[in-house]
Amino acid sequence: MQKQMLTGVKKIQCVYLPAINTEESAIWYVEQLGLKLLRPVHENQAQLSIGFEQTIFLIKSKEPINVNYTEIGGSEQCIMTIEVENFNELYSRLKLSGTHVTDIEDNAECGQNFYAYDPSGNKIDIWSGWPKA
Repeated sequence: MQKQMLTGVKKIQCVYLPAINTEESAIWYVEQLGLKLLRPVHENQAQLSIGFEQTIFLIKSKEPINVNYTEIGGSEQCIMTIEVENFNELYSRLKLSGTHVTDIEDNAECGQNFYAYDPSGNKIDIWSGWPKA
């Protein structure tokens, strides 16, 4: 195994997601996930606060595209997991709003999760957090 270098990396600061319509996507992230819009939506991007010093940028893409990919075994993957409070409440609200969501998966000692798709089709892993003992 390769020796780990001490780089001083502390966290992921920003995540950049493609958006077909930055305004529509920003509204979805604010209304459905409770993120905070940091400044008015510019025609090419929206900046959303996901927590203390963490930001999601929605960047307008030239053509419809998302960041999902297929792993070697054939299943669709996403690039981001978001831990949420009120997991079951969020799941119900997203379903009622018409958001494309998968069924809830129970991963035993790893908690529960489901996948939601934003208006541009970006797949997001919504996680309940580690189960309490």
